[in-house]
Amino acid sequence: MTYAVCQEDSAVNVLTMPGKRLFLTGDEAVARAALECGIDVATGYPGNPSTKAITSLIPIAKQYGITVEWSVNEKVALEVATGAAWTGKRSFVAMKMSGVNVMADSLLSIAHSGVRGAMVIYTVDDVGVYYGMVEQDTRYYAQLASLPLLMPASPEEAYRMTRLAFALSEQTGAPVFVLGTTAVANAITAMKVGQIERETEKRPASFPRDLATFTKAAPQWCRDQHADAIKRLELAGELCRAMANDVNYLVVSESGERTQAQDPFIHPTPPFVPAGRGEEGKRPGIVVAGVSFSYVQELRQRAPHWFADVPVLKLGMIHPLPRQEIEYFLSQVDHVVILEELDPLIETQVLAIIAENGLHVRVHGKRNGLLPRVGDYSLELIQNALATLDAHLGRAPTWTHPHQVSNAPGMQEMPIRSPSNGKNGHALPMLKTPAPQARPTHLALARSLEFCPGCPHRMTYYALNRAIEQLGYTKDEVITTGDVGCTIIGMNAPLDTCWTEVSMGASTGIAQGMKQAGIERPVLAAMGDGTFYHNGIAGLLNAVQSGVNLTLLILDNSRNAMTGMQPDPGTGKRTDGSPSVRANIAMIARGCGVEFVKRLDPYQLPEMVATLQDAMRSPGVSVVIAEAPCTTQGILIHEPVQVDQQACLAGRGCEDTPCYHKVGCPSVLLSLDHVKPLVSIDSATCVACGLCVDACPYDAIKPVEQLNGQKSQDNPVFAGVQLRHMVQE
Repeated sequence: MTYAVCQEDSAVNVLTMPGKRLFLTGDEAVARAALECGIDVATGYPGNPSTKAITSLIPIAKQYGITVEWSVNEKVALEVATGAAWTGKRSFVAMKMSGVNVMADSLLSIAHSGVRGAMVIYTVDDVGVYYGMVEQDTRYYAQLASLPLLMPASPEEAYRMTRLAFALSEQTGAPVFVLGTTAVANAITAMKVGQIERETEKRPASFPRDLATFTKAAPQWCRDQHADAIKRLELAGELCRAMANDVNYLVVSESGERTQAQDPFIHPTPPFVPAGRGEEGKRPGIVVAGVSFSYVQELRQRAPHWFADVPVLKLGMIHPLPRQEIEYFLSQVDHVVILEELDPLIETQVLAIIAENGLHVRVHGKRNGLLPRVGDYSLELIQNALATLDAHLGRAPTWTHPHQVSNAPGMQEMPIRSPSNGKNGHALPMLKTPAPQARPTHLALARSLEFCPGCPHRMTYYALNRAIEQLGYTKDEVITTGDVGCTIIGMNAPLDTCWTEVSMGASTGIAQGMKQAGIERPVLAAMGDGTFYHNGIAGLLNAVQSGVNLTLLILDNSRNAMTGMQPDPGTGKRTDGSPSVRANIAMIARGCGVEFVKRLDPYQLPEMVATLQDAMRSPGVSVVIAEAPCTTQGILIHEPVQVDQQACLAGRGCEDTPCYHKVGCPSVLLSLDHVKPLVSIDSATCVACGLCVDACPYDAIKPVEQLNGQKSQDNPVFAGVQLRHMVQE
């Protein structure tokens, strides 16, 4: 097979800028490596922090002959990529950790059948929960499915390990996980890249009729496939040891020198070099995986003398773990600190290796409370842990406790839960990092989570609250199950509408269960259009078949807005922007058997309030579609407005200022630095949705031209949004 080096032309983006060194994020580094490895198909579902891996491939897909798509959900994305890999092609699929749950049903079956070409599954665990959902450890899925998993510590490693993952997949026939975390996916650095080589003659796609491999029709076939998956996993570990010197390596010198060669594709792995032991019974070592290795490297630069007799074993292949290297490493130390975020998977296996080999090594990590199982690690947290270890071992103090490390307080609307010490309030025994009293705790600033100015979803929830009040209920009496995406922002003050969030499309099923459990008051489920297509249709069908009374509120802005305006089936455009058939939510709902289906503009508040009341009174399942475009483009909806300060009675009879406290729009400003409260409109961000006008009981918010006699332009775009889009382009 001959290859050609692709010349960069007009379709140049961040992945294909000229030069041998590029500034790339971890997501983009993975995409660049996939491009170099000759992928034919790339699929995914948008979900930060993994979104950029697919986004960066879309503009250059045609140039390089790649099929790139945002699939309807992660399960479908995996299945499309598998179809390509089963025909002998190379495929790539990307998602966040929550998407692994969605694709799990197909994942295990595909893992046992294997692939004929090569397939890399790029997932990103949101350690610290910066983008929502739960703290989830994808490494469990690699164990469950008997699949190899590589875990990079930096964007450079993400690039190298993705190249290695394709090589491993092609040689073993196993899909291979590349697992990033939020810190690695979002980090950006300059890195060396290779040439983008594409086959001049594409390999023909073919697929054999092999029922024993690609079906699960006979018990013996399933058992054989399971055995084959285990063999592929073991082979991947052996190949990784032979091919990949830069995946697992030992650092033993004060300068941080590695005992293995750098090129993961050329040199075999040499044996580890023994390190000299320190004081008997006191010598510590460190086993580290993921981004924590970057923190260790920075600490090494700050205190190289501390690491002079402290070897560091850096792991890149997490499943299967390199037992041979770990066994040798443990034979050289008396105490070992395990640095891994989330669950103690490596720590548990290290304890097993110690027991199986009769070693006498004390393990320090999550199990004895030195390090937390919740949240992401940081330089300060690891420094604190090493300081505590020095005190425990009686070593000369090197590290100081920089400050008490704590988690960010979260969104300012959310109450901070008091910590629970145990089932019955009893303290759990833990080796805790001592917190000095001399230094104050440093907390991250609280952040609020709000709808954008003029967002149609705010209008919809505001109308829902009005409808609930007019039906004689309070917001605390009517349950609205929320869903993933912009929809869930309705849980926050001042709207306080959504009660739950589980997974994409789960709100309808949760609402159905509540009704079937005996809730007599109205119950609503709310989800966005992307979520409806993703996994909400099945829940709607189920609710209709169950015959329960509930209302499904679909907030339709015709795109996946929260993750970056990716198209969905209702957008009317394909991934590359070309036109496509546009799905019709109302027709789908009627096709599911729903008789009460209403679609309307949420900016028409009186009509919206009345329709929601009718829906909640209607028997069976009712569907209300609030349809309006996302306002992030900054186009004015109505005429610009401003506060008539003479008519405004804030602090003079209007004490609750509903325009501010009930609407919750970032463009409505309230200042208490004056003689009386001063309400104003931020004209740089306001898109004139009219909600504050409706909320004001004294008609004090009026069109600007009415206040100053100046006529505004038709649908102008405010300067802040214009500048942002210029920078993005």
